Parts: sequence; C-alpha cells; structure tokens
Amino acid sequence: MPSPPPPSDRSHQVHQLRHQHSQALYARRAPVYDLELAALTGLRREAIAQLGLEPGETVLDLGCGTGLSLPLLLQAVGPTGQVIGLEPCKAMLEQARQRCGKDPRLCLIEAPAEADWPERGSGKHNGKGDGKADAALLFFTHDLQQCPQALQRLQDALKPGARVVAAGLVWAPAWQWLGNAFVWGAAWHSLCCFEALHAPWQGLLPLLSEYRLERRNLETMYLLTGRTGAHAGPERAQRSRGPD
Repeated sequence: MPSPPPPSDRSHQVHQLRHQHSQALYARRAPVYDLELAALTGLRREAIAQLGLEPGETVLDLGCGTGLSLPLLLQAVGPTGQVIGLEPCKAMLEQARQRCGKDPRLCLIEAPAEADWPERGSGKHNGKGDGKADAALLFFTHDLQQCPQALQRLQDALKPGARVVAAGLVWAPAWQWLGNAFVWGAAWHSLCCFEALHAPWQGLLPLLSEYRLERRNLETMYLLTGRTGAHAGPERAQRSRGPD
C-alpha cells in the first residue's frame, strides 16, 4: 500500500486545486462581474478614500478583477503616480485593460498574488526609487488573504508606513441570521474557501503596526484601514456600524 504524500506535498496539491477552482470560478463570473459588484460602489469609493492617496504615489490593487477600482485609483495618484493591478484571471484582466486603455501610469500583471510579482510591477516602471508601493487595496479578496505566501509578497512590495485598506465579507453575529444567510450565499458564489470568514482580516494584522476595523451592512462586511511599519505606538481601535 503506497504511503500518503508528505504534508508539504499535500499542501501544494490543495493550493493547486484551489488555484484551478479560482480560475474557473472567475472566468465564469467575468461577463457579469461588474453587475454583481454594482451594489458595492459606495463601499469601494470609501475604501479608496481611506487610502489617502497623494499625487505621485504608487498604489497596488491586489485582485483587481475587471478593474472597477482602477479609474478611481488613477485619478487619486495624479499624472505622476502609478497604479499596479494584479489579477490571476485572464478574462477579468482583459476587461480591466479595456476599461482603462493604454494609460502609461497603469501596470497590469496577470499572476496570482503568491507569484514573484513585486519586481515585475515595481515603481521602477516610472522611475521611482526602490519600487516599493505607498499603499495597497484589497477589495473583496478573501481567498488571497488566506494565503501566507501572498501576504508575504504584499509585505515585500510595500514601503514602511504604507497604507493598507481591505474590505470584504464576514460572518455576522449569530443572531443576525438573515445577514448570515446573505454571507453564506455570497461566499458560496464567489469564494474558493470559507476559512477564517469569521475574521478574514487576521492574516493582514501581522503586517500592520496600527489599524482600524469597522463593520457594515448588518455587520456582514468589514472595512480594515491600517499602516505597515514601526510607529510611535500601535493604535488599535474597533468600531461597529449599522447598515449604511
């Protein structure tokens, strides 16, 4: 009887299966993705505003999808800034390219977040110093945030003190049964794994020296705002908001 594969091999196999599932899932969703996320326009705008982008800065959009955030990010970084969009799904990225045209400030990369992408999408494309980014947006990127290798790549790509904003689905308190029914349906439709759905932001916290966490829409969504690097003292606060 053959012996089972070692844990490292099993982990690689699970990762490969999830990647294949993710590619198939997002290729299927690509034609209707913009319609599916139309209701999140307000939260998207708020997340981008929380980045506090200044003209000339570089921002990462991890899991940029069809590029719904890209026009707002390009507007925020001005004529001398740069936006780097990372997306593993070819069909999604093609729509992002069509949305933004051949803007020289935009670098779109077809690669999973755990790949060796920081050098390929660095600020060196527009003559910026060490190629590190000033900010990163992770908008409804649950599966990405559960991948330690992807988070390590993110950390490598950011400057000390960079701003990080993440938003996505989260289980509501148990008594919010209607809200949790929505989360279950949305997660089943759009996620490859339900892991850590009670606190999807946990993997990002080791990267941040300070953060603020807010809950939205019957507590079924979250908005995390933070900074990387060492600061005068970790400042951790949590607020809860009802429906917008």
